[in-house]
Amino acid sequence: MVVLIALIPAGMMLIQYQMDQNKKNRKRTFNNFIINNLLLIVGLVMMFSGLVMQIGFHMGEHQIEAPVVQTQSIQYEQLRAIDTTKIVCGFNYPDWSTIHKVVIVLFSLLMIYHTYVHWKWYKGVITKHLIGRNRQVIFLSVLFLFVAVTGLVPWFIDLSGGSDTLRMHFIEIHDKITLILIVFLVLHIIKTLKWYISTFEKMSGVDTK
Repeated sequence: MVVLIALIPAGMMLIQYQMDQNKKNRKRTFNNFIINNLLLIVGLVMMFSGLVMQIGFHMGEHQIEAPVVQTQSIQYEQLRAIDTTKIVCGFNYPDWSTIHKVVIVLFSLLMIYHTYVHWKWYKGVITKHLIGRNRQVIFLSVLFLFVAVTGLVPWFIDLSGGSDTLRMHFIEIHDKITLILIVFLVLHIIKTLKWYISTFEKMSGVDTK
């Protein structure tokens, strides 16, 4: 009897520990679900704005007939044969460029946080030589890094007053790699669709507070 009484506090501590663990797991799942959904939404806006800039404003071999304005930004857009005065979905090229830059910054911050939260997973994949089994996620991460670098470098070149030709080359590379990134993002979304559905179903009956 004495032994049973002595075990009661230990049992209560074990129950409390399990409840705390379940609460932590629910909170972690909730945070992952929110971050992944934000990545999805911001990523879609980023892809759409990028495609609008590439397809909606690109003029192919046609040249702009407007007077040449001697500023670096306009000269650059003329060099790329882009009509900066054209309106697409209610916005001109500078507006879409600003939107694209803002969502890129938001997406990059979310990706940094996402990588930080899942850093143990990345480390485990590398140290345990599991890259082959997770090559789609690894390739997507590396591809995003290249897209981010080739997208950020032109900003620094523009802010530092560097060569427009060099800036153009980086943006052209950025545009082409982005098309590949879009394909892998779509494949990744399809692959994780079941996780979104199952997680939402679990959360619908769970108090996340």
